[in-house]
Amino acid sequence: MVNIDEAEANHLSAHLGQNRAEFDAKYVSKGESGRMVINAIPCHFLVENSCSVYSHRFAGCKEFPAFHVPDFNKRLFTTFMHYDRCPIIFNVIETLKKDISFDYKNFQ
Repeated sequence: MVNIDEAEANHLSAHLGQNRAEFDAKYVSKGESGRMVINAIPCHFLVENSCSVYSHRFAGCKEFPAFHVPDFNKRLFTTFMHYDRCPIIFNVIETLKKDISFDYKNFQ
């Protein structure tokens, strides 16, 4: 899930020519704490494995897949969830498999 803040939502809604109410109704889910996330996986703006709003993307998208952020091992499910649609994740995982001589036949 992509977390977004008010400024990011304002920026992208303006870029899309929508008011915030329209933007929020179409793209955003809000938790009880007020935390906002994009309400679809994959993201509405992911078109043919490319971001259709790339120059206006959210901070969370800019750091995706966040391999540099601590506690990567706690985000493995999310990482593998995007394996088939994110070239960065795909290439990193495939390289890792080569580096550790991974053989899937041992797990069948």
